[in-house]
Amino acid sequence: MLPPAVLRQLYVQGSLTNTPEGATFKLKNSLAPATVVGLEVSVDGQKVPSEKIYVIAGGQKRGVGELASSGQRFAVRDEVTILLAGVTLAPGAHRIDIRAKTKEWGDLAFDITDTVR
Repeated sequence: MLPPAVLRQLYVQGSLTNTPEGATFKLKNSLAPATVVGLEVSVDGQKVPSEKIYVIAGGQKRGVGELASSGQRFAVRDEVTILLAGVTLAPGAHRIDIRAKTKEWGDLAFDITDTVR
């Protein structure tokens, strides 16, 4: 498993935003190619239900439930937006815990703190 300090480089600092659809943040791959087959997100210690988590990449919006069957390719320099549908965050700093399961690297986990813009 890659260390959390290295994985935090994936998070685009300052990208945490509330939108009409829900809270969003961005991940940009600066490390190595991977195929994501699972994703879990918690905000301030509260797990977001999987049916509310979406990956937006290349103009396509996919629920995390779809990742198990087909995976989401995440090449170096790719940027994806993670949508937490129906979640609105209060102004201020929030801790986000991210757990991803990949074909190439196994389970990856890290946390970050960002402020809603």
